[in-house]
Amino acid sequence: MKSLKYLDVRKDKLLYRRRVPRELTSLIGKEVYYRQLQCPVGASDSEVVKAWTEAHEGFELMIKLSSSQFSEEVAEERLARDALRYLEFFKLSAGVLSELQKTYGMSPWDVEPEAFKPLQERDDLHKSYLHDNPNLPFDDFNVSSPATRRQQVAQKAWEMAVSNASKVKPKRLISECWEIYNGTRDQGPYDIDSRKGRRVYASWERFVGYLGRDCLLEDVESIHEAVDRMVEERLKEVKSASVERDWNVVSAVLNSAIKRDRLNLRFQKPQFKKTEKVDRPVFSQTDQIQIVRDIVTNKYSTENGVLMLLALQAGMINSELQRLKSENVRLDKDVKIPHVLIAGEVKTPDRLRTVPITVGVNWLRKAFSELNDDSGFAMGASFHSASDSTISHRIVKAVYEYRERDQRPYTCYSLRHAYKANAIAHNAGDRYLYIAGWKNKETAISDTYARDAMTQVEVLGGLQEVSRTINKHLLKIDRTQLSVVTKPS
Repeated sequence: MKSLKYLDVRKDKLLYRRRVPRELTSLIGKEVYYRQLQCPVGASDSEVVKAWTEAHEGFELMIKLSSSQFSEEVAEERLARDALRYLEFFKLSAGVLSELQKTYGMSPWDVEPEAFKPLQERDDLHKSYLHDNPNLPFDDFNVSSPATRRQQVAQKAWEMAVSNASKVKPKRLISECWEIYNGTRDQGPYDIDSRKGRRVYASWERFVGYLGRDCLLEDVESIHEAVDRMVEERLKEVKSASVERDWNVVSAVLNSAIKRDRLNLRFQKPQFKKTEKVDRPVFSQTDQIQIVRDIVTNKYSTENGVLMLLALQAGMINSELQRLKSENVRLDKDVKIPHVLIAGEVKTPDRLRTVPITVGVNWLRKAFSELNDDSGFAMGASFHSASDSTISHRIVKAVYEYRERDQRPYTCYSLRHAYKANAIAHNAGDRYLYIAGWKNKETAISDTYARDAMTQVEVLGGLQEVSRTINKHLLKIDRTQLSVVTKPS
């Protein structure tokens, strides 16, 4: 990992960081480009290399496209903005010198000597150049001696000051759209250091990479071309649903800027193939009983056992266990109703919930004690920093014998959806949806006072009864009822 160029390792993130070529800084809008890698600091080398490669290829594509599609419109807009700031600095404004110029036709430096001194200096250089080169067939001063940035800004500021327009409305640049979107969200801004924030921002950055340069929001043709490139290339790598999520983010960001500036623009959604739904196999209750027996007799590793047991009895998902804090695991013997509190960052608001634990309580109590490494995370620091795909792959390997036996693609989802099948089979109440964090208007706990009640003993008792009904075929399986054989996998 240390051999990767342009990798900037921070305490809480990994960045791909590169200097933008000088000739493209005015177009791209910054001198240094950086992008957060889509993997945690503690990720494996292969995961870091994969994330770094995506960032590197995105940068190279952006530079390639920028070099071949330089936008004079963007350069002109940036110059105009600098000119407006220049006028404001000298307490001037657009159109303020219009009448004066029409009446007297004075030179800029005669009207405002301090503000337009750079223009006088350039005029003097021009006269000196012509004097020293009297035999030129044409005046090539601007070619041989290009104006400095300050001289360009001063010239543009003068043109604005003597124009008839008293107000100049800046045009919207694509590079400004994310800040507008993120700052005006009804749900509040995304934290791009969070899991969800990183994923959403990555979709926007991906589009910007295919755009390859900054451009005006009104440049509909360039934006549509970038979207088409993104869709075409991404479909070679990921499923249609993932590409459509990218488009949804891009569309939301663009539309927020259009709405704010009251522009009459509309971007057409690309055509996406409908994703065929794949049936997920579910473990039978006979297999469930055997799996739980194998968990509490330590056939599986402790991490895999905890994940499998909580997915089966409560529909919990990988990321919830990764972010689960030790303080929210309440399985001590003095706790009247053992439960786990899902709090903090979650996939959706409905996943903030209290999960009663009724299967393998004694084994789980011992397992969480073994996994405690004082990191604050119930599953330990290494599990917390692992990628979701890595964790999922571990479970696929763990249930290999079932996959081979039935020739069916069992995964951790097979355990999670077995929970739903058990709830239906045992005629459990609708509260099974709440326990698993599934949204349902009849079971949603939206009121803040009701959410607080979910940790009260009486309410927990009701949830515990629902859990016992769902998992009644598994309740008697625990480490105290079976002889424990140590056989980790």
